Amino acid sequence: MIEPPDTLERTWPARPECVAEARHAVVGYARAAGADDPALFGIELAVSEAVTNAIVHGYVGGPAETVTINARLKEGELRVAVRDRGRGMIPRPDSPGLGLGLPLISQMAARVRVSAAEEGAGVELCMYFALTEAGESA
Repeated sequence: MIEPPDTLERTWPARPECVAEARHAVVGYARAAGADDPALFGIELAVSEAVTNAIVHGYVGGPAETVTINARLKEGELRVAVRDRGRGMIPRPDSPGLGLGLPLISQMAARVRVSAAEEGAGVELCMYFALTEAGESA
């Protein structure tokens, strides 16, 4: 097994065509960290939803900027943070989605935390995943 780097951190333009690239980067990192297939499925789905949410909801009414992912192993779990530099968590009555993204992410991840991004602009969504179905790190 190839050892993953300590941290995966990448930034993409906040455009729909970047969702797949972001998802593949995190899944590759998780696979290198020893994640099994059920864990990889949950990670893949949750990261897709989180990046899509950042793109669709983060930059309403302003120019689309970036989405940053930081993934690392922390205390036996995979922590994946998705950050935008957008408008923050503001209700959106004109939302184009069904409102299922965060509930779905919560089902896939062991824990989820949503907060203002450290830089002061935008949102950071942190998701924590067990690497194996048994909940053990590899």
